[in-house]
Amino acid sequence: MIDTPGTILIANTRLIGDVVLTTPLVDILMAAFPGVAIDVLVNRGTGEFLEKDPRIRRVIYSEKWKNAASGLGSSYLPGLVRKYDLAITMNSGDRGAMAVLVASRRYRVGFCQTDKPYSRFLRSRLFSHPLDGAADMHMVGLCGQIADALGIPYSLLRVRLFWDKGDEERVAAALGGEPAPPYFVIHPFARWGYKYWDLKRFVEVSNHVAREHHLQPVWTSSPDEAEAQLLQDSAAECSVKPVLIPGSLSLNQMACLLQGARLYIGLDTAITHIAASTGVPVVALYGPTELWRWHPWNNDSPSAKLVRPGYRGPIRCGRIVTLQAGCDHPTCLRPDCYGVVENPCMMAITTDQVCQEASRLLSPSTAQIQQTHGADHGR
Repeated sequence: MIDTPGTILIANTRLIGDVVLTTPLVDILMAAFPGVAIDVLVNRGTGEFLEKDPRIRRVIYSEKWKNAASGLGSSYLPGLVRKYDLAITMNSGDRGAMAVLVASRRYRVGFCQTDKPYSRFLRSRLFSHPLDGAADMHMVGLCGQIADALGIPYSLLRVRLFWDKGDEERVAAALGGEPAPPYFVIHPFARWGYKYWDLKRFVEVSNHVAREHHLQPVWTSSPDEAEAQLLQDSAAECSVKPVLIPGSLSLNQMACLLQGARLYIGLDTAITHIAASTGVPVVALYGPTELWRWHPWNNDSPSAKLVRPGYRGPIRCGRIVTLQAGCDHPTCLRPDCYGVVENPCMMAITTDQVCQEASRLLSPSTAQIQQTHGADHGR
């Protein structure tokens, strides 16, 4: 193991889901180095939920998305100069490598781009612990790869989000006051259109679960106005009217909402990763995505790491079910393989499949598993 650092920087300048799946590394480092000060560098709009993580001293923001054209995207670099004993980048891009190079006084950990020999050569000289980017490894598994490189032992890799009393009160208000009736959550949207499922099918699933299991449906969306309107229009077709929460909750509050649910149903999106982290039973619907890298992570099961590269199809791991239709299309893992056309891989997932998996997860035997192996997330 490396010498005990007093300060650590973790850089992850990608999307929300990537940042969520970085949180196991924070657990590993805190356990190995009690009392260490950990700062995290993220893009503005992707890591604000970390502000409530008691393990993190400071969240540093890159304004890349807003100010890259004006040259302000790198304005955080002067504040990082040689302030950290250990600096880690979770990405293989140049921005993370530059942050690590500037920030570290001693140890530098980062990933090399194996398909770019010149870049790989340079980084092998710049990093004290260069790692080959693993295209066949789950994103959470990268946290374990870093721990192995640093000689830090660990058992489970756990994704975690935190919230406070104010968040609990905000969620209670969104649900219409306490005590809330037993409920399940549907989040029928994702960042990219190719990940969408037919909203009318979500209506069918919502009605079925509500009637068969006597649960109140709760539908959520992002703050995007068009998405919020789609949420209202689709929910209006439900015979069992859902509670609508159109983008009014923070990610911390969403985690609080999801932990209190009996079931979550959603697409390939950051909200699904957050749902999986809370221990709620999950039915996730995936299309052209590399499952072995991006399936919802089961905090309680090391076997979650064992999905083989190239696999397409359903995954059942504890309380988490990921549905993905098999496909022989050679480029189906590319997001643009169907352009703007409705993705037949998503449409191959039927409402019957989703309802059957939901009923299985809501059965008494599965509920007992949830009670026994519930995750520790809270204030």
